[in-house]
Amino acid sequence: MRFILLILFNISILLSNSTPYASDSQATQQEPDYIPIYDFELNVLGDKLDSTVKLSDFNGDVVLLNFWATWCGPCIVEIPEFNELYAKYKDRGFEILGVSVSDTKQQLEKFQTKFDVDYKILYSAPDIMNDINRNYGVNSVPLSYLINRDGFVVRGYPSAIIGEYWTSALTADILKFLDTTSNKSPYR
Repeated sequence: MRFILLILFNISILLSNSTPYASDSQATQQEPDYIPIYDFELNVLGDKLDSTVKLSDFNGDVVLLNFWATWCGPCIVEIPEFNELYAKYKDRGFEILGVSVSDTKQQLEKFQTKFDVDYKILYSAPDIMNDINRNYGVNSVPLSYLINRDGFVVRGYPSAIIGEYWTSALTADILKFLDTTSNKSPYR
C-alpha cells in the first residue's frame, strides 16, 4: 500500500508546478495531505561505534532523504551541491541522509577516500535495503524525498538534483519547510 502511495505521490510531484518559478496563482495553491515516513534503522558510515540511526530520530528536522549508489554518476555529481546545502542550512535544523541502496561498508569507505561527503551516509545488509527500497519506490537512483519537521514526505525528486533550476527548486522547498511549523506529527 505504501508503495502505491509513493508512486502516486511521485506522479503528483511530476505533474505539479510548485517550483520557485510558479506564477502567483500557482504559488498560493494549498499543500496536499502528506504521506507519513516509512521508518527504518540503518548503520552510519564512519561512526567508530558502529551506531545506527532511525529516520524517526530526525523528527523536528527537515530531512533530505537521498537514495544513491557509488556506481551512479549523477549521484556523485549531486554530492558537492548537497554539501553546500548542508553547510548552509544544518544550523537551522536541516539534515541530509544519503542512503546507499546497494553498497557494502567497504565500498562506501573506499568511496569516501576519493569524495568528500559532509552529511551522514547510511547503509545496511541487502535484505534490509531491499525492504526500504521497496517501501520508498526506489527503482532507480538518484531519488530524493524531502521530509518536514513532523515526519511527513512533502516533496519527491525523481532524478538528480543538479544545475541551477533543480538546486533553486530544492532550496526554495527547504526554506519553506524550515520556516513552517506543523503539528501533524505521526509520532505524537
